Amino acid sequence: MRFLLVNRFFGGAQTPTGRMLQDVAEKLLADGHEVVVLSTLGGYVRAAPELSASQLPGFDVRVVSQGRSLPKVVNWVWFLLHAILRVPFMRWDRCLLLTDPPFLVAAAPLARLLHGRSRRIFLWTMDLYPEALNAAGIVTSGSLLYRALRWLAAAGLGAVDGVVSLGPRQSLRLGQYRQWKDAASFTVVVPPWDHRPLPRPSEAVDRLQERLGWKGLRIALYAGNLGEGHTFEEFVAAARSLHTVGRKDWLFVFAVRGSRVAALREAAADLPNVKVMDYLPETETAALLWSATVHLISMIPGWEGIIVPSKLYGVLQTDAPTLFVGPEDADTAYELGKLERGRSLLAGSDGARVSATLDQMAASRRKPESPADDPCIDRVAAFLCAV
Repeated sequence: MRFLLVNRFFGGAQTPTGRMLQDVAEKLLADGHEVVVLSTLGGYVRAAPELSASQLPGFDVRVVSQGRSLPKVVNWVWFLLHAILRVPFMRWDRCLLLTDPPFLVAAAPLARLLHGRSRRIFLWTMDLYPEALNAAGIVTSGSLLYRALRWLAAAGLGAVDGVVSLGPRQSLRLGQYRQWKDAASFTVVVPPWDHRPLPRPSEAVDRLQERLGWKGLRIALYAGNLGEGHTFEEFVAAARSLHTVGRKDWLFVFAVRGSRVAALREAAADLPNVKVMDYLPETETAALLWSATVHLISMIPGWEGIIVPSKLYGVLQTDAPTLFVGPEDADTAYELGKLERGRSLLAGSDGARVSATLDQMAASRRKPESPADDPCIDRVAAFLCAV
Protein backbone atom coordinates (compact mmCIF):
# COMPACT_ATOMS: atom_id res chain seq x y z
CA MET A 1 0.00 0.00 0.00
CA ARG A 2 1.00 3.62 -0.45
CA PHE A 3 0.78 5.71 2.73
CA LEU A 4 0.63 9.50 2.92
CA LEU A 5 1.74 10.92 6.28
CA VAL A 6 0.93 14.58 6.97
CA ASN A 7 2.32 16.70 9.78
CA ARG A 8 4.23 19.96 10.02
CA PHE A 9 7.17 18.05 11.53
CA PHE A 10 8.80 14.83 10.39
CA GLY A 11 11.97 13.45 11.96
CA GLY A 12 14.21 15.49 14.22
CA ALA A 13 15.30 14.41 17.68
CA GLN A 14 13.73 17.37 19.51
CA THR A 15 10.28 17.33 17.88
CA PRO A 16 8.18 14.59 19.54
CA THR A 17 5.46 14.40 16.87
CA GLY A 18 8.03 14.33 14.06
CA ARG A 19 10.12 11.74 15.86
CA MET A 20 7.18 9.40 16.49
CA LEU A 21 5.87 9.86 12.95
CA GLN A 22 9.25 8.87 11.52
CA ASP A 23 9.27 5.77 13.73
CA VAL A 24 5.91 4.69 12.27
CA ALA A 25 7.05 5.56 8.74
CA GLU A 26 10.14 3.39 9.11
CA LYS A 27 7.99 0.50 10.34
CA LEU A 28 5.66 0.83 7.34
CA LEU A 29 8.65 1.00 5.00
CA ALA A 30 10.20 -2.09 6.59
CA ASP A 31 6.90 -3.94 6.07
CA GLY A 32 7.11 -3.28 2.33
CA HIS A 33 4.79 -0.27 1.98
CA GLU A 34 5.47 2.96 0.10
CA VAL A 35 5.64 6.06 2.29
CA VAL A 36 5.01 9.63 1.12
CA VAL A 37 5.46 12.48 3.62
CA LEU A 38 4.03 16.00 3.47
CA SER A 39 5.96 18.14 5.97
CA THR A 40 8.09 21.23 6.46
CA LEU A 41 11.05 19.22 7.83
CA GLY A 42 11.48 22.07 10.30
CA GLY A 43 11.82 21.82 14.06
CA TYR A 44 10.69 23.37 17.35
CA VAL A 45 14.03 25.07 17.85
CA ARG A 46 14.38 27.73 15.16
CA ALA A 47 18.15 27.91 15.48
CA ALA A 48 18.52 24.20 14.75
CA PRO A 49 19.28 23.19 11.16
CA GLU A 50 16.36 21.82 9.18
CA LEU A 51 16.40 18.28 7.89
CA SER A 52 16.64 17.58 4.19
CA ALA A 53 14.94 14.87 2.18
CA SER A 54 18.36 13.28 1.53
CA GLN A 55 18.64 12.60 5.28
CA LEU A 56 15.47 10.50 5.12
CA PRO A 57 16.26 7.73 2.63
CA GLY A 58 13.37 5.58 1.47
CA PHE A 59 10.70 8.24 1.94
CA ASP A 60 9.13 10.32 -0.80
CA VAL A 61 9.22 13.67 1.01
CA ARG A 62 7.15 16.60 -0.26
CA VAL A 63 8.36 19.72 1.53
CA VAL A 64 6.12 22.69 2.34
CA SER A 65 8.34 25.76 2.78
CA GLN A 66 7.73 27.94 5.82
CA GLY A 67 9.13 31.20 7.13
CA ARG A 68 11.36 30.44 10.12
CA SER A 69 11.00 34.00 11.42
CA LEU A 70 7.23 34.20 10.94
CA PRO A 71 4.74 33.82 13.81
CA LYS A 72 3.65 30.26 14.49
CA VAL A 73 0.03 30.95 13.54
CA VAL A 74 1.09 32.14 10.07
CA ASN A 75 3.02 28.93 9.45
CA TRP A 76 0.08 26.94 10.81
CA VAL A 77 -2.34 28.51 8.31
CA TRP A 78 0.13 28.20 5.43
CA PHE A 79 0.67 24.48 6.02
CA LEU A 80 -3.03 23.86 6.60
CA LEU A 81 -3.95 25.44 3.26
CA HIS A 82 -1.32 23.32 1.50
CA ALA A 83 -2.70 20.17 3.13
CA ILE A 84 -6.33 20.89 2.31
CA LEU A 85 -5.51 21.66 -1.33
CA ARG A 86 -2.90 18.95 -1.93
CA VAL A 87 -3.89 15.88 0.10
CA PRO A 88 -7.10 15.06 -1.86
CA PHE A 89 -5.22 15.14 -5.17
CA MET A 90 -2.10 13.19 -4.19
CA ARG A 91 -1.73 9.46 -4.87
CA TRP A 92 -2.18 7.32 -1.78
CA ASP A 93 -4.16 4.37 -0.46
CA ARG A 94 -4.14 5.37 3.19
CA CYS A 95 -3.54 8.79 4.71
CA LEU A 96 -2.53 9.63 8.27
CA LEU A 97 -3.17 13.18 9.47
CA LEU A 98 -1.68 14.48 12.72
CA THR A 99 -2.65 17.65 14.60
CA ASP A 100 0.15 20.09 13.83
CA PRO A 101 -1.08 22.44 12.62
CA PRO A 102 -4.42 22.39 14.47
CA PHE A 103 -7.44 21.35 12.39
CA LEU A 104 -5.29 19.39 9.93
CA VAL A 105 -8.17 16.92 9.93
CA ALA A 106 -9.99 19.52 7.79
CA ALA A 107 -8.15 17.95 4.83
CA ALA A 108 -10.24 14.78 5.27
CA PRO A 109 -13.74 15.87 4.10
CA LEU A 110 -12.65 16.94 0.58
CA ALA A 111 -10.61 13.77 0.17
CA ARG A 112 -13.62 11.74 1.27
CA LEU A 113 -15.89 13.63 -1.13
CA LEU A 114 -13.58 12.98 -4.09
CA HIS A 115 -12.71 9.37 -3.37
CA GLY A 116 -15.58 7.98 -1.32
CA ARG A 117 -14.55 4.96 0.75
CA SER A 118 -12.00 3.73 -1.79
CA ARG A 119 -9.25 5.33 0.31
CA ARG A 120 -8.77 5.20 4.05
CA ILE A 121 -8.06 8.28 6.18
CA PHE A 122 -6.83 8.28 9.78
CA LEU A 123 -6.32 10.92 12.46
CA TRP A 124 -3.53 10.69 15.06
CA THR A 125 -4.46 13.12 17.82
CA MET A 126 -1.78 14.97 19.75
CA ASP A 127 -3.32 18.19 21.09
CA LEU A 128 -7.08 18.69 20.76
CA TYR A 129 -8.48 21.79 19.09
CA PRO A 130 -10.56 23.92 19.58
CA GLU A 131 -10.56 22.57 23.15
CA ALA A 132 -7.01 23.89 23.69
CA LEU A 133 -8.06 27.39 22.63
CA ASN A 134 -10.89 27.29 25.14
CA ALA A 135 -8.71 25.94 27.96
CA ALA A 136 -6.18 28.70 27.30
CA GLY A 137 -8.90 31.34 27.50
CA ILE A 138 -8.38 32.45 23.89
CA VAL A 139 -11.94 31.64 22.86
CA THR A 140 -14.97 31.01 25.05
CA SER A 141 -17.03 27.87 24.66
CA GLY A 142 -20.21 29.77 23.85
CA SER A 143 -18.72 32.05 21.21
CA LEU A 144 -19.54 31.89 17.53
CA LEU A 145 -15.87 31.27 16.71
CA TYR A 146 -15.66 28.31 19.07
CA ARG A 147 -18.82 26.77 17.64
CA ALA A 148 -17.48 27.22 14.10
CA LEU A 149 -14.14 25.61 14.98
CA ARG A 150 -15.94 22.81 16.79
CA TRP A 151 -18.02 22.20 13.66
CA LEU A 152 -14.84 22.07 11.58
CA ALA A 153 -13.27 19.50 13.92
CA ALA A 154 -16.49 17.47 13.91
CA ALA A 155 -16.64 17.49 10.11
CA GLY A 156 -13.11 16.17 10.00
CA LEU A 157 -13.83 13.43 12.52
CA GLY A 158 -16.88 12.42 10.53
CA ALA A 159 -14.72 11.89 7.44
CA VAL A 160 -11.99 9.68 8.93
CA ASP A 161 -11.94 5.89 9.16
CA GLY A 162 -10.06 5.64 12.44
CA VAL A 163 -8.36 7.58 15.22
CA VAL A 164 -5.14 6.98 17.16
CA SER A 165 -5.61 8.54 20.61
CA LEU A 166 -2.87 9.17 23.20
CA GLY A 167 -4.84 8.03 26.25
CA PRO A 168 -8.20 7.06 27.78
CA ARG A 169 -8.92 10.63 28.95
CA GLN A 170 -8.27 11.99 25.46
CA SER A 171 -10.56 9.33 23.97
CA LEU A 172 -13.26 10.40 26.42
CA ARG A 173 -13.04 13.99 25.20
CA LEU A 174 -13.22 12.87 21.57
CA GLY A 175 -16.26 10.79 22.42
CA GLN A 176 -18.21 14.01 23.07
CA TYR A 177 -18.39 14.62 19.32
CA ARG A 178 -21.60 13.23 17.87
CA GLN A 179 -19.60 12.03 14.84
CA TRP A 180 -17.56 9.76 17.12
CA LYS A 181 -18.03 6.13 16.15
CA ASP A 182 -18.28 4.04 19.29
CA ALA A 183 -16.58 0.95 17.92
CA ALA A 184 -13.37 -0.85 18.86
CA SER A 185 -12.31 -0.85 15.22
CA PHE A 186 -12.51 2.94 15.00
CA THR A 187 -10.02 3.90 17.69
CA VAL A 188 -6.83 2.63 19.26
CA VAL A 189 -5.22 4.11 22.37
CA VAL A 190 -1.43 4.33 22.08
CA PRO A 191 0.50 6.53 24.52
CA PRO A 192 3.44 8.61 23.22
CA TRP A 193 6.92 7.14 23.18
CA ASP A 194 10.53 8.23 22.94
CA HIS A 195 12.93 5.66 21.51
CA ARG A 196 16.00 7.86 21.36
CA PRO A 197 18.92 5.96 22.85
CA LEU A 198 19.67 7.68 26.17
CA PRO A 199 22.22 5.52 28.02
CA ARG A 200 23.78 7.14 31.05
CA PRO A 201 26.80 9.17 29.86
CA SER A 202 28.56 9.29 33.26
CA GLU A 203 31.46 11.52 32.24
CA ALA A 204 29.17 13.87 30.29
CA VAL A 205 26.86 14.18 33.31
CA ASP A 206 29.80 15.09 35.53
CA ARG A 207 31.05 17.67 33.01
CA LEU A 208 27.60 19.20 32.62
CA GLN A 209 27.00 19.46 36.37
CA GLU A 210 30.46 20.90 36.92
CA ARG A 211 30.03 23.49 34.18
CA LEU A 212 26.59 24.59 35.38
CA GLY A 213 27.39 24.53 39.08
CA TRP A 214 25.05 21.67 39.98
CA LYS A 215 27.64 19.36 41.51
CA GLY A 216 26.49 17.82 44.79
CA LEU A 217 22.93 19.14 44.51
CA ARG A 218 19.64 17.32 44.18
CA ILE A 219 18.12 18.34 40.85
CA ALA A 220 14.37 18.70 40.31
CA LEU A 221 14.32 18.93 36.52
CA TYR A 222 11.57 20.24 34.25
CA ALA A 223 12.80 19.79 30.67
CA GLY A 224 10.59 20.59 27.71
CA ASN A 225 7.69 22.79 26.74
CA LEU A 226 6.17 25.16 29.30
CA GLY A 227 3.05 26.22 27.47
CA GLU A 228 -0.45 27.36 28.31
CA GLY A 229 -1.43 23.94 29.64
CA HIS A 230 1.44 23.61 32.12
CA THR A 231 1.66 24.84 35.69
CA PHE A 232 4.91 25.81 37.40
CA GLU A 233 3.59 27.60 40.48
CA GLU A 234 3.69 24.52 42.73
CA PHE A 235 7.36 23.90 41.93
CA VAL A 236 8.28 27.53 42.59
CA ALA A 237 6.34 27.35 45.85
CA ALA A 238 8.37 24.27 46.83
CA ALA A 239 11.62 26.08 46.02
CA ARG A 240 10.50 29.04 48.10
CA SER A 241 9.52 26.78 51.01
CA LEU A 242 12.96 25.17 51.02
CA HIS A 243 14.74 28.52 50.66
CA THR A 244 12.76 29.98 53.56
CA VAL A 245 13.97 27.31 55.97
CA GLY A 246 17.57 27.65 54.74
CA ARG A 247 17.83 24.39 52.83
CA LYS A 248 20.26 24.53 49.90
CA ASP A 249 20.33 20.87 48.85
CA TRP A 250 17.71 21.15 46.07
CA LEU A 251 18.03 23.06 42.79
CA PHE A 252 14.96 23.45 40.58
CA VAL A 253 16.07 23.49 36.95
CA PHE A 254 13.75 24.48 34.12
CA ALA A 255 15.24 23.81 30.66
CA VAL A 256 12.25 25.19 28.82
CA ARG A 257 10.64 27.06 26.00
CA GLY A 258 7.02 28.10 25.69
CA SER A 259 4.48 30.79 26.38
CA ARG A 260 4.79 30.67 30.21
CA VAL A 261 8.58 30.99 30.49
CA ALA A 262 8.48 34.77 31.08
CA ALA A 263 5.96 34.32 33.90
CA LEU A 264 8.17 31.63 35.43
CA ARG A 265 11.23 33.88 35.33
CA GLU A 266 9.30 36.64 37.06
CA ALA A 267 7.88 34.35 39.75
CA ALA A 268 11.29 32.86 40.57
CA ALA A 269 13.46 35.95 40.11
CA ASP A 270 14.37 36.19 43.82
CA LEU A 271 15.03 32.48 44.36
CA PRO A 272 18.66 31.31 44.15
CA ASN A 273 17.53 27.67 44.09
CA VAL A 274 15.64 28.06 40.78
CA LYS A 275 17.46 28.12 37.46
CA VAL A 276 15.55 28.88 34.23
CA MET A 277 17.45 28.14 31.03
CA ASP A 278 16.92 27.54 27.32
CA TYR A 279 17.02 24.11 25.70
CA LEU A 280 20.48 22.58 25.65
CA PRO A 281 21.97 21.27 22.38
CA GLU A 282 20.77 17.85 21.30
CA THR A 283 24.20 16.41 22.08
CA GLU A 284 23.67 17.21 25.78
CA THR A 285 20.11 15.86 26.08
CA ALA A 286 21.15 12.57 27.67
CA ALA A 287 23.47 14.27 30.17
CA LEU A 288 20.74 16.72 31.14
CA LEU A 289 18.08 14.06 31.69
CA TRP A 290 20.44 11.80 33.64
CA SER A 291 21.33 14.75 35.90
CA ALA A 292 17.87 14.70 37.44
CA THR A 293 17.18 13.43 40.93
CA VAL A 294 13.46 13.79 40.20
CA HIS A 295 11.84 14.73 36.90
CA LEU A 296 8.96 17.23 36.93
CA ILE A 297 5.87 17.24 34.71
CA SER A 298 2.78 19.39 35.14
CA MET A 299 -0.67 20.19 33.81
CA ILE A 300 -3.21 22.90 34.59
CA PRO A 301 -6.68 21.57 35.50
CA GLY A 302 -8.99 21.69 32.51
CA TRP A 303 -6.30 20.49 30.10
CA GLU A 304 -6.65 16.78 30.88
CA GLY A 305 -7.20 14.89 27.63
CA ILE A 306 -6.44 18.00 25.57
CA ILE A 307 -2.69 17.54 25.91
CA VAL A 308 -0.64 14.49 26.92
CA PRO A 309 2.92 15.61 27.80
CA SER A 310 5.39 13.51 25.83
CA LYS A 311 8.34 14.35 28.09
CA LEU A 312 7.44 11.45 30.39
CA TYR A 313 8.48 8.86 27.84
CA GLY A 314 12.01 10.17 27.43
CA VAL A 315 12.71 10.41 31.14
CA LEU A 316 11.57 6.81 31.61
CA GLN A 317 14.92 5.85 30.07
CA THR A 318 16.70 7.31 33.11
CA ASP A 319 16.63 5.87 36.61
CA ALA A 320 15.05 8.93 38.26
CA PRO A 321 11.37 8.95 39.29
CA THR A 322 8.86 11.49 38.00
CA LEU A 323 6.61 13.85 39.96
CA PHE A 324 3.47 14.89 38.10
CA VAL A 325 1.45 17.85 39.37
CA GLY A 326 -1.95 18.15 37.72
CA PRO A 327 -5.46 16.67 37.47
CA GLU A 328 -5.84 13.22 38.97
CA ASP A 329 -7.62 11.89 35.86
CA ALA A 330 -4.99 13.13 33.38
CA ASP A 331 -3.50 10.48 31.12
CA THR A 332 -0.03 11.22 32.55
CA ALA A 333 -1.21 10.44 36.08
CA TYR A 334 -2.72 7.20 34.78
CA GLU A 335 0.53 6.22 33.03
CA LEU A 336 2.69 6.98 36.07
CA GLY A 337 0.46 4.83 38.25
CA LYS A 338 0.45 1.98 35.74
CA LEU A 339 4.22 2.05 35.26
CA GLU A 340 4.98 2.67 38.97
CA ARG A 341 7.63 5.20 38.00
CA GLY A 342 6.68 8.15 40.15
CA ARG A 343 3.97 9.99 42.05
CA SER A 344 1.18 12.45 41.31
CA LEU A 345 0.01 15.47 43.28
CA LEU A 346 -3.03 17.61 42.61
CA ALA A 347 -2.48 21.00 41.00
CA GLY A 348 -2.57 23.64 43.71
CA SER A 349 -0.61 21.55 46.24
CA ASP A 350 1.32 23.83 48.58
CA GLY A 351 5.09 24.19 48.53
CA ALA A 352 5.63 22.25 51.75
CA ARG A 353 3.81 19.22 50.39
CA VAL A 354 5.64 19.33 47.07
CA SER A 355 9.04 19.66 48.74
CA ALA A 356 8.24 16.85 51.19
CA THR A 357 7.24 14.62 48.28
CA LEU A 358 10.50 15.41 46.49
CA ASP A 359 12.45 14.46 49.62
CA GLN A 360 10.62 11.15 49.78
CA MET A 361 11.26 10.45 46.09
CA ALA A 362 14.93 11.44 46.10
CA ALA A 363 16.16 8.02 47.19
CA SER A 364 13.93 6.18 44.75
CA ARG A 365 15.77 4.76 41.76
CA ARG A 366 14.21 2.40 39.24
CA LYS A 367 15.54 0.32 36.38
CA PRO A 368 15.29 2.42 33.18
CA GLU A 369 12.72 1.36 30.60
CA SER A 370 14.03 -0.37 27.49
CA PRO A 371 12.68 1.15 24.25
CA ALA A 372 13.08 -2.23 22.56
CA ASP A 373 10.31 -3.61 24.77
CA ASP A 374 7.80 -0.92 23.69
CA PRO A 375 5.16 -2.17 21.21
CA CYS A 376 3.65 1.26 20.48
CA ILE A 377 5.09 1.66 16.97
CA ASP A 378 3.85 -1.76 15.94
CA ARG A 379 0.38 -1.02 17.32
CA VAL A 380 0.01 2.21 15.33
CA ALA A 381 1.29 0.60 12.12
CA ALA A 382 -0.94 -2.46 12.56
CA PHE A 383 -3.99 -0.25 13.13
CA LEU A 384 -3.34 1.74 9.97
CA CYS A 385 -2.95 -1.43 7.93
CA ALA A 386 -5.83 -3.43 9.40
CA VAL A 387 -8.76 -1.04 9.68
